[in-house]
Amino acid sequence: MATVRRMGDQRDLYLHETVDIVGQGQYDYMGCVTREPTNAMPDMLTLQGTFFVCAVGGGRWPQVVNIWDVGPGGWDGWAANVDRLNLKRRKAFYGEWWDEAAQWRTGGFDRLCGGVPGSPSTPEIAALGVRGTLFVHQLLTVAPGAPLDYLAAVVETQAPLWREYGHEPTGIYEVLTNQHEVVVVWATSIAAHTRLRSARDAARGLAGNGAERAAADDRLVAWERMSAEWVTGGDTHLMTPMPGTVYGPDDWDEASLSDWLPPEG
Repeated sequence: MATVRRMGDQRDLYLHETVDIVGQGQYDYMGCVTREPTNAMPDMLTLQGTFFVCAVGGGRWPQVVNIWDVGPGGWDGWAANVDRLNLKRRKAFYGEWWDEAAQWRTGGFDRLCGGVPGSPSTPEIAALGVRGTLFVHQLLTVAPGAPLDYLAAVVETQAPLWREYGHEPTGIYEVLTNQHEVVVVWATSIAAHTRLRSARDAARGLAGNGAERAAADDRLVAWERMSAEWVTGGDTHLMTPMPGTVYGPDDWDEASLSDWLPPEG
């Protein structure tokens, strides 16, 4: 269970990137991201997680989502990163890494995010041993000025409920570059998320068949109705984590095309 944190003098800041990928370059690009030079630079951005959007879960593809930890310096750390990329970038930037990354991406969109009380820090995630083989990524729009109210409800109501279904929040973020977006990321598994979705459908009278069918849980629907007090739009996508990251698996699963083909003869 994640520790509920209180805001101190330094706020946890994160850079959230959505990156458009060339062809099937997501694997090469994610590997490239793990070698980004800032990972070895003191007090600069370090990679928390890199994911590709799982197409069957909905969402734009091919696309990668990166989450970078700005570091323990809070706004001072943010300033150091901006300084690195501002007037100094042209003469001191590491062109080799940038050229390699450019092979696999065509552009993207960045959001500066701030953690709220109840959102675990990167060291806390690592210390707690939070791992996921599937991640739920919620990028939601809320009524202007309402992000903190909504995220407080996520911490108080949604997180304990979803935790019962094997979903652990790894990021509960206010987007700091506008007044109407939030990001919430959950570590889970295919089986756990299937059970949550099945229980939601059953609560709405829409239960189907399948081994993972769960009993109706009216609390899931009640949460959605409660969240509608703030949420005005947005999307929820499923993401596949890069092995070896802070909360990713150790390696890719073994698989063969024959696993899904009918037996011969």
